[in-house]
Amino acid sequence: MKHAFLLGGLLALGLPAHLALAQKAAPLPAGVTQVTAVEGITEYRLPNGLRVLLFPDQSKPTATVNITYLVGSRHEGYGESGMAHLLEHMVFKGSPKHPNVPQELTEHGANPNGTTWYDRTNYFETFAATDENLKWALDLESDRMVNSFIAKKDLDSEFSVVRNEFESGENSPSRVLMDRVLNAAYLWHNYGKSTIGSKDDIERVPIDNLKAFYQKFY
Repeated sequence: MKHAFLLGGLLALGLPAHLALAQKAAPLPAGVTQVTAVEGITEYRLPNGLRVLLFPDQSKPTATVNITYLVGSRHEGYGESGMAHLLEHMVFKGSPKHPNVPQELTEHGANPNGTTWYDRTNYFETFAATDENLKWALDLESDRMVNSFIAKKDLDSEFSVVRNEFESGENSPSRVLMDRVLNAAYLWHNYGKSTIGSKDDIERVPIDNLKAFYQKFY
């Protein structure tokens, strides 16, 4: 894992009262340090370099776990455009420990999503604020950080999904305008290329390249 590219955010919206009180009173685990606290948001640093942001809000009955990797489309090489976004889709395909991520999300009543941009990729789920759900969500994210399948069969099935997103963008005047403005502003930089990538690169990406990208940046 490249922890320099990783930011973990835990937005504890509606963290159960006893957990919020425990968070204030209990000593930190060995190796965990508190970095700063601003406007009710506390930042911690784990021994492996992971940054954790904790934001309790007792007015909410839900909690959100949001993990952000500091890697996006600007990190793609020649012929790899769209790889970061494609990988976002692949991580939802599961791991040996969590073989059916969509089913687990449904069983826990979670509202999940993922997004990709030039400098980051993030995954998040919002769910009822219980100890069980919070432990499950943190376990899910820590596991798929390193153990996602990234299999050829899943890549084949996701092509149609990503292709539909690509074609939807082509039919959006505002999206086309934004892409052309950025392309003109950043002629020789990946900021000038669409995060979703080119159709040719998306359809031809080798599974081994996708695995290497995952192992390097996650």
